[in-house]
Amino acid sequence: MHYFFKNALFFLLSISITAHAETVTLPEGASVQTCFSYTRQCEAQIVQLIAHAKKRILLAGYSFTSNEIAKALKNAHARGIKVQLVLDKSNLTGKYSRATYLANAGVDVRINGRYAIMHHKFIVADQSVGFGSMNFTRAGDRKNAENFNIFHHAPNLAHVYEQEFIRLYEESRPYSPAL
Repeated sequence: MHYFFKNALFFLLSISITAHAETVTLPEGASVQTCFSYTRQCEAQIVQLIAHAKKRILLAGYSFTSNEIAKALKNAHARGIKVQLVLDKSNLTGKYSRATYLANAGVDVRINGRYAIMHHKFIVADQSVGFGSMNFTRAGDRKNAENFNIFHHAPNLAHVYEQEFIRLYEESRPYSPAL
């Protein structure tokens, strides 16, 4: 069984990822941390990714209600890490959205209302990238059938997601709790 997973990981790391008609090759030394929600560990792995960030965290999300992820982002901001979020417009009226909590803590939060749904679910932390089907919610970690994958030491992939984040950020407006 260990042989299968070792070879599957080697295969996964040797493939290229296509985005925006460009190919991103993962460098030697990159690794993928895969999580499925039935383990109830995805939220904790995202919190750990945030806790280890040294320079920047970019998060694009549809639904964002996780208290643990919000606290980790607030703590990262307090440590001097550049933290920026782009959230779907549903966070303006969502009962449990953590947008107000983070904006009140001084985190740069923007709302994207350009699309019917801004359905991204990704995070860039320095040279690592996490994405999957899971929203940044407790339900995504505990109740749904979801996945989240964190690619560590993948600067080219981080760059592609950073560019997508910048595009979303530029077409978004600053979040204000009074909106």
